[in-house]
Amino acid sequence: MLYSEIGREISGHYSAADLDADAEARIGVPGEFPFTRHIHASGNRVRPWAPSLYSGFGSAEDTNRRFRFLIDAGNGRANVAADLPTQIGLDSDDPLASGEVGRLGVAIDSLEDFETMFEGVRLDTTAVSMNINSTAPIFLAMLIATAKRQGVDPRKITGTLSNDILHEYVARGTWRYEPSASLRLMADTAEYAIKNTNAFYPFNIRSILLHESGAHPGQEIGFTFAMACRYLDELIGRGIDIDVAAPRISFFFGMGLQLLQEVSKFRAARRLWANLIKKRYKTDTPSSLKLRVTTVAPCGSHFTAADPELNLVRGTIGVLAGALGGVQAMLGTTLDEAYEIPTEKTQKLALRTQQIVALETDVCATADPLGGSYFIEAMTDQIEQSAVDEMALVGGPEGVVAAILDGQPQSFLSDRAYRLEQQFASGERPKVSVNVYISDEPNTSLELHEADPGLERNRAEALSRLRSRRNAVVVEEALRQVRAAAGSSENILPAMIGAVEAYATIGEITKAMDSVFGPYQQPVSI
Repeated sequence: MLYSEIGREISGHYSAADLDADAEARIGVPGEFPFTRHIHASGNRVRPWAPSLYSGFGSAEDTNRRFRFLIDAGNGRANVAADLPTQIGLDSDDPLASGEVGRLGVAIDSLEDFETMFEGVRLDTTAVSMNINSTAPIFLAMLIATAKRQGVDPRKITGTLSNDILHEYVARGTWRYEPSASLRLMADTAEYAIKNTNAFYPFNIRSILLHESGAHPGQEIGFTFAMACRYLDELIGRGIDIDVAAPRISFFFGMGLQLLQEVSKFRAARRLWANLIKKRYKTDTPSSLKLRVTTVAPCGSHFTAADPELNLVRGTIGVLAGALGGVQAMLGTTLDEAYEIPTEKTQKLALRTQQIVALETDVCATADPLGGSYFIEAMTDQIEQSAVDEMALVGGPEGVVAAILDGQPQSFLSDRAYRLEQQFASGERPKVSVNVYISDEPNTSLELHEADPGLERNRAEALSRLRSRRNAVVVEEALRQVRAAAGSSENILPAMIGAVEAYATIGEITKAMDSVFGPYQQPVSI
């Protein structure tokens, strides 16, 4: 590969001449500003990254069994994947949900499902990650209500919530309301979490969505930081101090297979974030300047349906990149990613891959083991500058929403995604078993996950039973309070918690907000 992912020519070798006189100061030492080398002085030596495999499919019962299996196998948390209807606020019996119920994640309709999903998974001892954006306020309300039913003080909940709506407009599309309403719900959710939990991160900014849409490392960092600072500005506008808000934000970066460039990307992101927060918000508080990163080893788009066993090799490369790059948590992509929801067997293999790298190699022995490499330092500098340039292209935090509405970042990503596909089609960018060393052997060795054909009917029947036994008067009053809160300046979360505790469904709560915020149609030009 003669050119880097950001389009710069890669030299045949690197030396001290490729670094400037200020390089040593920019590199620094682990655990100290600008945190290029790691946010902790010991790196992975004392506190390795946490395995955080993502799971959810079928019913709440199905997902509960998988959570408990993974936690017993050493997974660090219950990491929730929701199906598409849940992500956009549709109940399982909604006609628009047909064909998608429980397919790409777990079907969640009411608090009853949350209670089932976390049965035997104590919320005061198990961290929870919820990968949801449009319906993030409802998920937080359900998590808090479930904790109460377990007898757990909500302040003891730990984990993360995506709550990152701007990335949906750019890269995926599971938004429901226009941006100003969405930002208001985002801020309500984050504000409530900050004030009512002690160690829960109300943001897990999903730059992975940019990566999967074609972003190069500079775009992934630059666009993401513009959006993240926009979120911080919303909270500061509500009177929340930067040193209260910034330590409660985390990031979920994507990862490719260019191992050394991915390591450099994480280093560049840490340094740029520290300098950005220090300069923009005038703070020197270390906890506010530290970039906390989850990644996936690697993104599913890099796995292939051809010769799927080779995806174990790709997964190992991803784990090494995350470990050497100093991330705090890692999801693990499974070898059957190109086919179906993972099975217990393939998830266990992905988890064991992380455990082998952590326990049987020396990558955790010292912080930032590649630090000081001429190539790594030069690439870190180049990616950091690229991120600064890309942030400016979308107007920085002040202009990022307008840029999104104009379709600017979307256009940048679609252009690069097209170029990538051209490179794969021509063979310029090799992919083993796809465009080089193509195998003629059929893939018959995988035992794939089989979806329950009766799930959609079962979910509809469960919803019917729920609606018949709950107190309809209490539900309607709770939904009225949601509508009233949505139409006022008060935080919507208390009303949302009341609604979920009355067993109002996600679809009903969302429709209550629809009556205030209305539908949003993205401009056709985008």
